[in-house]
Amino acid sequence: MTDKRALVLVNLGGRGASRRVEGGVKLLTDAGYEVEVLFARNPDRIPDAISERGSKVDVIVIGGGDGTLSHACEAVLASGRPLGILPLGNANDLARTLGLPTAPLAAFRVIAAGKTTRIDVGRVNGRPFFNVASMGISVAIARRLTGQLKSRWGVLGYAKAAWDATRTESSFAARITCDGETETLRAIQVAVGNGRYYGGGMTVADDAAIDDNRLDVYAIRRVANWRWLTLLPALFRGKHRHHAEVTARHGQNVRIETKHPRKINVDGEVIAETPADFTVEPAALEVFVP
Repeated sequence: MTDKRALVLVNLGGRGASRRVEGGVKLLTDAGYEVEVLFARNPDRIPDAISERGSKVDVIVIGGGDGTLSHACEAVLASGRPLGILPLGNANDLARTLGLPTAPLAAFRVIAAGKTTRIDVGRVNGRPFFNVASMGISVAIARRLTGQLKSRWGVLGYAKAAWDATRTESSFAARITCDGETETLRAIQVAVGNGRYYGGGMTVADDAAIDDNRLDVYAIRRVANWRWLTLLPALFRGKHRHHAEVTARHGQNVRIETKHPRKINVDGEVIAETPADFTVEPAALEVFVP
Protein backbone atom coordinates (compact mmCIF):
# COMPACT_ATOMS: atom_id res chain seq x y z
CA MET A 1 0.00 0.00 0.00
CA THR A 2 1.37 3.40 -0.98
CA ASP A 3 1.82 6.26 1.45
CA LYS A 4 3.16 8.77 -1.09
CA ARG A 5 1.08 10.96 -3.36
CA ALA A 6 2.10 12.75 -6.56
CA LEU A 7 0.18 15.45 -8.40
CA VAL A 8 1.03 15.50 -12.12
CA LEU A 9 -0.03 18.66 -13.96
CA VAL A 10 0.42 18.80 -17.73
CA ASN A 11 -0.01 21.82 -19.99
CA LEU A 12 -1.73 20.47 -23.09
CA GLY A 13 -0.12 23.29 -25.08
CA GLY A 14 3.30 21.75 -24.45
CA ARG A 15 5.07 19.55 -26.99
CA GLY A 16 3.89 15.93 -26.75
CA ALA A 17 1.39 16.50 -23.92
CA SER A 18 -1.04 13.75 -22.90
CA ARG A 19 0.18 10.87 -25.06
CA ARG A 20 3.61 11.01 -23.39
CA VAL A 21 2.41 10.74 -19.80
CA GLU A 22 0.92 7.24 -19.47
CA GLY A 23 4.17 5.28 -19.20
CA GLY A 24 5.54 7.78 -16.70
CA VAL A 25 2.52 7.48 -14.44
CA LYS A 26 3.14 3.73 -14.30
CA LEU A 27 6.77 4.37 -13.31
CA LEU A 28 5.65 6.56 -10.42
CA THR A 29 3.04 4.00 -9.37
CA ASP A 30 5.68 1.27 -9.38
CA ALA A 31 7.86 3.56 -7.24
CA GLY A 32 5.15 3.66 -4.60
CA TYR A 33 3.19 6.78 -5.50
CA GLU A 34 -0.53 7.26 -5.71
CA VAL A 35 -0.77 9.50 -8.78
CA GLU A 36 -3.34 12.14 -9.69
CA VAL A 37 -3.07 13.56 -13.22
CA LEU A 38 -4.60 16.83 -14.39
CA PHE A 39 -4.40 18.06 -17.98
CA ALA A 40 -4.76 21.82 -18.38
CA ARG A 41 -5.63 23.50 -21.67
CA ASN A 42 -4.99 26.85 -19.99
CA PRO A 43 -1.67 27.05 -18.07
CA ASP A 44 -3.34 29.50 -15.65
CA ARG A 45 -5.16 26.47 -14.27
CA ILE A 46 -1.91 24.91 -13.06
CA PRO A 47 -1.10 27.39 -10.23
CA ASP A 48 -4.74 27.19 -9.13
CA ALA A 49 -4.57 23.39 -8.99
CA ILE A 50 -1.34 23.53 -6.96
CA SER A 51 -2.95 25.93 -4.50
CA GLU A 52 -5.96 23.64 -4.17
CA ARG A 53 -4.16 20.28 -3.99
CA GLY A 54 -0.51 20.97 -3.19
CA SER A 55 -0.83 20.60 0.57
CA LYS A 56 -2.42 17.16 0.11
CA VAL A 57 0.40 15.58 -1.91
CA ASP A 58 4.08 14.80 -1.39
CA VAL A 59 5.39 15.65 -4.86
CA ILE A 60 4.32 18.08 -7.59
CA VAL A 61 5.18 17.25 -11.20
CA ILE A 62 4.70 19.81 -13.97
CA GLY A 63 4.79 19.02 -17.67
CA GLY A 64 5.27 21.98 -19.98
CA GLY A 65 7.76 24.56 -21.18
CA ASP A 66 9.75 27.18 -19.31
CA GLY A 67 6.85 29.63 -19.33
CA THR A 68 4.53 27.08 -17.71
CA LEU A 69 7.10 26.25 -15.03
CA SER A 70 7.86 29.89 -14.27
CA HIS A 71 4.16 30.72 -14.14
CA ALA A 72 3.61 27.96 -11.56
CA CYS A 73 6.72 28.78 -9.49
CA GLU A 74 5.01 30.91 -6.84
CA ALA A 75 2.39 28.24 -6.14
CA VAL A 76 5.05 25.50 -5.93
CA LEU A 77 7.10 27.60 -3.51
CA ALA A 78 4.03 28.17 -1.35
CA SER A 79 3.28 24.44 -1.28
CA GLY A 80 6.71 23.55 0.11
CA ARG A 81 6.72 20.39 -2.01
CA PRO A 82 9.56 19.15 -4.25
CA LEU A 83 9.13 19.76 -7.98
CA GLY A 84 9.47 17.20 -10.73
CA ILE A 85 9.89 18.54 -14.27
CA LEU A 86 8.65 17.04 -17.53
CA PRO A 87 10.23 19.14 -20.31
CA LEU A 88 7.45 19.46 -22.89
CA GLY A 89 8.33 22.87 -24.36
CA ASN A 90 10.54 23.92 -27.25
CA ALA A 91 13.43 25.52 -25.34
CA ASN A 92 13.38 23.60 -22.02
CA ASP A 93 16.11 25.84 -20.61
CA LEU A 94 15.44 24.99 -16.96
CA ALA A 95 15.68 21.29 -17.78
CA ARG A 96 18.96 21.96 -19.63
CA THR A 97 20.31 23.86 -16.62
CA LEU A 98 19.45 20.93 -14.32
CA GLY A 99 20.80 18.29 -16.72
CA LEU A 100 17.38 16.68 -17.10
CA PRO A 101 16.56 14.41 -20.03
CA THR A 102 14.01 15.84 -22.46
CA ALA A 103 12.31 12.51 -23.20
CA PRO A 104 9.25 12.41 -20.90
CA LEU A 105 9.69 8.77 -19.85
CA ALA A 106 13.32 9.41 -18.92
CA ALA A 107 12.25 12.53 -16.99
CA PHE A 108 9.73 10.41 -15.07
CA ARG A 109 12.52 7.97 -14.22
CA VAL A 110 14.46 10.84 -12.62
CA ILE A 111 11.48 11.62 -10.40
CA ALA A 112 10.88 7.98 -9.53
CA ALA A 113 14.56 7.60 -8.50
CA GLY A 114 13.97 10.24 -5.84
CA LYS A 115 17.20 12.27 -5.92
CA THR A 116 16.69 15.98 -5.22
CA THR A 117 18.69 19.17 -4.83
CA ARG A 118 17.83 22.73 -3.89
CA ILE A 119 18.02 25.59 -6.38
CA ASP A 120 17.84 29.38 -6.23
CA VAL A 121 14.85 31.35 -7.43
CA GLY A 122 15.11 34.87 -8.82
CA ARG A 123 12.50 37.58 -8.38
CA VAL A 124 11.70 40.61 -10.49
CA ASN A 125 9.44 43.14 -8.78
CA GLY A 126 8.41 40.30 -6.47
CA ARG A 127 7.55 37.80 -9.22
CA PRO A 128 9.62 34.59 -9.19
CA PHE A 129 11.55 33.26 -12.17
CA PHE A 130 13.93 30.39 -12.86
CA ASN A 131 16.04 31.34 -15.87
CA VAL A 132 16.43 34.92 -17.09
CA ALA A 133 14.52 38.20 -17.07
CA SER A 134 15.55 40.60 -19.81
CA MET A 135 14.58 43.65 -21.85
CA GLY A 136 15.36 44.97 -25.29
CA ILE A 137 16.00 42.42 -28.03
CA SER A 138 14.56 39.58 -25.94
CA VAL A 139 11.15 41.29 -25.76
CA ALA A 140 11.19 41.82 -29.53
CA ILE A 141 12.07 38.13 -29.91
CA ALA A 142 9.22 37.06 -27.63
CA ARG A 143 6.75 39.10 -29.68
CA ARG A 144 7.99 37.52 -32.91
CA LEU A 145 8.08 34.01 -31.48
CA THR A 146 4.51 33.04 -32.27
CA GLY A 147 3.08 29.59 -31.69
CA GLN A 148 3.15 29.04 -35.44
CA LEU A 149 6.84 29.90 -35.65
CA LYS A 150 7.72 27.61 -32.72
CA SER A 151 5.63 24.80 -34.19
CA ARG A 152 7.25 25.12 -37.63
CA TRP A 153 10.87 25.78 -36.60
CA GLY A 154 11.13 24.39 -33.06
CA VAL A 155 14.21 25.68 -31.24
CA LEU A 156 15.50 27.18 -34.52
CA GLY A 157 12.59 29.59 -34.30
CA TYR A 158 14.47 31.38 -31.51
CA ALA A 159 17.44 31.99 -33.81
CA LYS A 160 15.21 33.29 -36.61
CA ALA A 161 13.31 35.61 -34.28
CA ALA A 162 16.61 36.81 -32.75
CA TRP A 163 18.12 37.68 -36.12
CA ASP A 164 15.02 39.62 -37.16
CA ALA A 165 14.95 41.49 -33.83
CA THR A 166 18.60 42.57 -33.94
CA ARG A 167 17.99 44.37 -37.24
CA THR A 168 15.08 46.46 -35.99
CA GLU A 169 15.39 47.03 -32.22
CA SER A 170 16.52 50.48 -31.02
CA SER A 171 18.91 51.10 -28.13
CA PHE A 172 17.75 52.65 -24.85
CA ALA A 173 19.30 54.34 -21.82
CA ALA A 174 19.52 52.12 -18.74
CA ARG A 175 20.71 52.80 -15.21
CA ILE A 176 21.92 49.54 -13.67
CA THR A 177 22.67 49.22 -9.98
CA CYS A 178 24.23 45.93 -8.87
CA ASP A 179 24.91 45.47 -5.14
CA GLY A 180 25.18 49.24 -4.72
CA GLU A 181 27.40 50.00 -7.75
CA THR A 182 25.68 52.01 -10.49
CA GLU A 183 26.41 52.39 -14.20
CA THR A 184 24.43 54.26 -16.87
CA LEU A 185 24.70 53.22 -20.50
CA ARG A 186 22.82 52.82 -23.76
CA ALA A 187 21.95 49.22 -24.46
CA ILE A 188 20.07 47.10 -26.94
CA GLN A 189 19.70 44.25 -24.44
CA VAL A 190 19.92 43.91 -20.66
CA ALA A 191 19.53 40.54 -18.98
CA VAL A 192 19.46 39.33 -15.39
CA GLY A 193 19.93 35.59 -14.94
CA ASN A 194 19.22 33.26 -12.06
CA GLY A 195 19.87 30.02 -13.94
CA ARG A 196 22.38 29.19 -16.66
CA TYR A 197 20.46 28.79 -19.92
CA TYR A 198 17.75 30.82 -21.65
CA GLY A 199 16.35 31.56 -25.11
CA GLY A 200 16.73 28.02 -26.41
CA GLY A 201 20.23 27.28 -25.16
CA MET A 202 22.03 30.62 -24.81
CA THR A 203 24.20 30.93 -21.69
CA VAL A 204 23.79 33.93 -19.40
CA ALA A 205 27.39 33.55 -18.19
CA ASP A 206 29.90 30.76 -18.62
CA ASP A 207 30.26 30.38 -14.84
CA ALA A 208 26.55 30.78 -13.99
CA ALA A 209 24.72 28.14 -11.96
CA ILE A 210 21.22 27.93 -10.55
CA ASP A 211 22.56 27.24 -7.06
CA ASP A 212 25.35 29.88 -6.85
CA ASN A 213 23.33 32.33 -4.70
CA ARG A 214 23.78 35.18 -7.17
CA LEU A 215 22.32 36.93 -10.20
CA ASP A 216 24.32 37.38 -13.41
CA VAL A 217 23.78 40.65 -15.29
CA TYR A 218 24.88 41.71 -18.75
CA ALA A 219 24.12 44.67 -21.00
CA ILE A 220 24.86 44.80 -24.74
CA ARG A 221 25.46 48.14 -26.39
CA ARG A 222 24.20 48.80 -29.90
CA VAL A 223 26.37 46.99 -32.45
CA ALA A 224 26.45 46.85 -36.24
CA ASN A 225 24.57 43.93 -37.80
CA TRP A 226 27.78 42.28 -38.97
CA ARG A 227 29.12 42.31 -35.40
CA TRP A 228 26.29 40.01 -34.34
CA LEU A 229 27.94 37.31 -36.42
CA THR A 230 30.83 37.33 -33.93
CA LEU A 231 28.82 38.19 -30.81
CA LEU A 232 26.04 35.59 -31.14
CA PRO A 233 28.37 32.57 -30.74
CA ALA A 234 29.74 34.19 -27.58
CA LEU A 235 26.19 34.71 -26.28
CA PHE A 236 25.42 31.03 -26.74
CA ARG A 237 28.59 29.99 -24.90
CA GLY A 238 28.30 32.67 -22.18
CA LYS A 239 31.62 34.26 -23.22
CA HIS A 240 30.10 37.63 -24.15
CA ARG A 241 31.57 39.45 -21.15
CA HIS A 242 34.91 39.35 -22.96
CA HIS A 243 33.53 41.58 -25.76
CA ALA A 244 34.00 45.35 -25.64
CA GLU A 245 30.30 45.90 -26.43
CA VAL A 246 29.19 44.02 -23.31
CA THR A 247 29.10 45.06 -19.66
CA ALA A 248 28.81 42.16 -17.19
CA ARG A 249 28.21 42.10 -13.44
CA HIS A 250 26.96 39.72 -10.78
CA GLY A 251 25.40 40.19 -7.36
CA GLN A 252 22.38 39.51 -5.19
CA ASN A 253 20.45 42.75 -5.62
CA VAL A 254 19.95 44.49 -8.96
CA ARG A 255 17.88 47.51 -9.94
CA ILE A 256 17.30 48.61 -13.53
CA GLU A 257 15.80 51.98 -14.36
CA THR A 258 14.93 53.40 -17.78
CA LYS A 259 13.68 56.83 -18.88
CA HIS A 260 10.40 55.31 -20.01
CA PRO A 261 8.92 52.00 -18.78
CA ARG A 262 10.26 49.07 -20.79
CA LYS A 263 8.71 45.64 -20.97
CA ILE A 264 10.59 42.71 -19.46
CA ASN A 265 10.62 39.15 -20.78
CA VAL A 266 10.51 36.76 -17.81
CA ASP A 267 11.31 33.15 -18.74
CA GLY A 268 9.79 33.67 -22.17
CA GLU A 269 6.73 35.67 -21.11
CA VAL A 270 6.52 39.48 -21.34
CA ILE A 271 4.97 40.13 -17.92
CA ALA A 272 6.97 42.85 -16.11
CA GLU A 273 8.39 46.31 -16.76
CA THR A 274 10.92 48.84 -15.52
CA PRO A 275 11.75 50.19 -13.05
CA ALA A 276 12.64 46.70 -11.89
CA ASP A 277 14.16 45.32 -8.71
CA PHE A 278 15.77 41.87 -8.88
CA THR A 279 16.67 39.64 -5.95
CA VAL A 280 17.72 36.04 -5.48
CA GLU A 281 16.36 33.54 -2.96
CA PRO A 282 19.13 30.99 -2.30
CA ALA A 283 18.13 27.31 -2.12
CA ALA A 284 14.46 28.29 -2.29
CA LEU A 285 13.09 25.22 -4.09
CA GLU A 286 13.70 21.46 -3.98
CA VAL A 287 13.75 19.81 -7.42
CA PHE A 288 14.32 16.29 -8.72
CA VAL A 289 17.59 15.81 -10.62
CA PRO A 290 19.51 12.91 -12.21
